[in-house]
Amino acid sequence: MRLDAYLVETSHFKSRGRAKQAILKGYVKVNGNIVRKPAKDVSTDDEIDVAGGMDRPVGYFKLKGIQEHTGVIKEGDMVLDLGSSAGGFLTFASGIAKTVRGIEFSKDFRSELGKVSFENKNVSVIFGDVFKIPLNELSPEKVDVILSDLTLEPSDSLKALERVLPLLKDGGRLLQVIKIKDRENRKPILGQIESMGLTIIDVLESKKEEIYIIASKVGIDGEQEHNE
Repeated sequence: MRLDAYLVETSHFKSRGRAKQAILKGYVKVNGNIVRKPAKDVSTDDEIDVAGGMDRPVGYFKLKGIQEHTGVIKEGDMVLDLGSSAGGFLTFASGIAKTVRGIEFSKDFRSELGKVSFENKNVSVIFGDVFKIPLNELSPEKVDVILSDLTLEPSDSLKALERVLPLLKDGGRLLQVIKIKDRENRKPILGQIESMGLTIIDVLESKKEEIYIIASKVGIDGEQEHNE
C-alpha cells in the first residue's frame, strides 16, 4: 500500500493530502529512515513513525509561520477568523487568544469545525455568508484581531474586509491574505487597505500565489494603539 494511503488507513492522518505534506516535509520515518515519497510501498511489517502534531490543517502551519514573524496575535486577544475552512487558523489562534470566533460559508467543513470547537473551549464557529450575516452575529463585541483568508478574488476579499472592519477595535490588528498572481499589482491593493483607515505594518511573501498583509487600525485620535 502507498505510504500516504497507509497513514490514513492507520488513522495517523484524516486525509491523504495532509499525509502527503507530512511525508514531503520529512516528518515520517519508515524503519528508522526519513521517507519523502508518498507513493512508497509499505506494509504492516514496516515500523512507521510520525512526528507529533502533524495531522493539522495547512492553515495551522501557515498562521504559525506568520505569527512567528509578526506576533500579530497577543495573549488574551479576541480574534475573528473570516473563512475558517478546516479550522487551521482557529486551532493555532486558540492557543494564544482568549477567544476565537470563526465564520465559514461552506457546510462541507461542518464536521471538522465542530471538532475544533469541541476540543478548544475558547473557539466558536458560525456558518453563513460574510457579505450578508449581521455584524452583531459575527461578533457581539469588537475584537482585537481579524484574520481574513477567504478563497476570493482580491477585490471581493477587500469588500468583505471593509464590511467587517467596524468590528475591529481602534489599534486592532489585521492579517489579510490576498490571492494574487502578479505581485507587481499589489500597490493598488495596499492603497485600498490604507484608504479604509488601516496602517500597513508588513507584507510577507509566500511560495504560493498569495501575500500576507499585516495592518493596524488607526484610532480615533489618528494614532495606533501599541500593545506591548
